Amino acid sequence: MDFEKINLVTCNFFANSKLLNIDFIDSGLINKTYVIEHLTNGKKSKFILQCLSNIFESYERVNMNHILITDHMKNKIKRKYFKSEKQRWELPFLIKCNSNNLFILSFSSDKWRAMEYIDDSVSFDILEDKKMAYQTGIGLAKFHSICSDIDLKKLENTIKDFHNTKHYIAQFKSMIRDYNFLKLDDKTNKRVQKLIFSLSKHMLYVEYLLESLKGKSIQLSLIHGDPKLSNFLFDIKYKYVVSLIDLDTVSSGYLLTDLADCIRSICNNAGEDPDNIDNVYFDINCCRYFLNGYFSTTNQKACFYFGLLPEFIYMIIIELTIRFLTDFLQSNNHFKVKYQTHNLYRAEVQYRLLSSLVIQIPTLSNVLHEIGISSNPTFVSDVQKIV
Repeated sequence: MDFEKINLVTCNFFANSKLLNIDFIDSGLINKTYVIEHLTNGKKSKFILQCLSNIFESYERVNMNHILITDHMKNKIKRKYFKSEKQRWELPFLIKCNSNNLFILSFSSDKWRAMEYIDDSVSFDILEDKKMAYQTGIGLAKFHSICSDIDLKKLENTIKDFHNTKHYIAQFKSMIRDYNFLKLDDKTNKRVQKLIFSLSKHMLYVEYLLESLKGKSIQLSLIHGDPKLSNFLFDIKYKYVVSLIDLDTVSSGYLLTDLADCIRSICNNAGEDPDNIDNVYFDINCCRYFLNGYFSTTNQKACFYFGLLPEFIYMIIIELTIRFLTDFLQSNNHFKVKYQTHNLYRAEVQYRLLSSLVIQIPTLSNVLHEIGISSNPTFVSDVQKIV
């Protein structure tokens, strides 16, 4: 970590700033994120500093979306949107750069931005208990609810083809047709080939599912786009959700995509980078707690499309498996890695989670039935045949 470089960036955002401490947040796979403690005008405080990834089509669009969302939520909170709530809901506001009066700073060929630090909060990579799964469900429901009336036309596209599963599959198939697997060592090649073979039938079925979904009238909503567990901030004392951060992937999409991705994340109790892949499984009880939390704050469970949740969980895990494997084969250009085969291992972890999910699809269907949601019996039987 370059202390002097970060000190110079900090001084561009704040006049009269003296850097005291830097904590690197290791959970993000895209941006580099730091918690900065400094003295500004003689007072000790913290803020979030980010070096933005180059995957975004436009940094300005990323920040425009961020401001649109936080301003909208601020206005709703002022009007006491959560009027019956005693729990706080905090917002990760962007901080204007002091040197250029913008929300972004170009420095040493990188793009930097700063955000307010949310006090008395903590994030997790793995849930501590099932009660936190329930609170995560409530937190995601609150985010969806408070953003439900945003004009989707005002949102800017920040990542091309994000959550376009059909695109990821087509890209993957095209790449492996031309890929020179001989450049991989024998052990790595065997791992890759095993994963490609295992994914093949699943990809065919996902393509069928995507075609069948075209005939469904699923309404578009504002979604977070990346509601993994580490993007939820919990009250440090009472462990309820106080904020959903990392708004760079906010877009127009299906609520089911957010629900599925969040479930994918929290129901893997081993985490996305476990020491032992044998510990990876889909925790169906965690899923039950999450869904009970989510639907405790909304009356939407009567909407037919929530019955498609098993299909969406299935597809989002396959999508991420493909994305990790594709990134490995393309020299790790998208996700940050700690070693050469890191993204390959991440893909194997997701496939392990998928295998655990598939054998529990009937149980997941029963969990949905318990809360009043009817799932698709055809999917239950179809996906079992693939295994």
